[in-house]
Amino acid sequence: MDDAPQLVGPDVAALGPASDQDRPAVEALLVASGLPLDGLELAFPAGAVVARRGALLVGIAALERHGGAALLRSVTVAPPARGVGLGVALVADRIAAARAAGVAALYLLTTTAAPFFSRLGFASFPRGDVPPALAASPELASACPASATCMRLRL
Repeated sequence: MDDAPQLVGPDVAALGPASDQDRPAVEALLVASGLPLDGLELAFPAGAVVARRGALLVGIAALERHGGAALLRSVTVAPPARGVGLGVALVADRIAAARAAGVAALYLLTTTAAPFFSRLGFASFPRGDVPPALAASPELASACPASATCMRLRL
């Protein structure tokens, strides 16, 4: 994504690059959503996009790059801002960023949102078959439970 905010949703939220100043709000949103903080430094702030309504940070999605593959992680929208397309816009932004960076495949782990990601083109993928560099990521190696669904999108 370029540095200009992108306006989305009927209640208008601006998508834009994350900054170091966003870290406390991002961490609070991730914790409230039950998502891991382990390894966040590998994707934040450079690989992250955030959604804001005014001064309030209401969503995030991040890319953690590992060679020709990347992990889509930390995708969440605050409950009061859900249902207006922000999650779709955040994921679409990170897919576009991955394509622009020459990523061949985008992976993710989820315990609750497999149907959402399936609608966006991701398909279940054997966790044991992810590229070795990606498998060493803290999120895959230890932060997400073995029961999490692994999914892949070929780009």
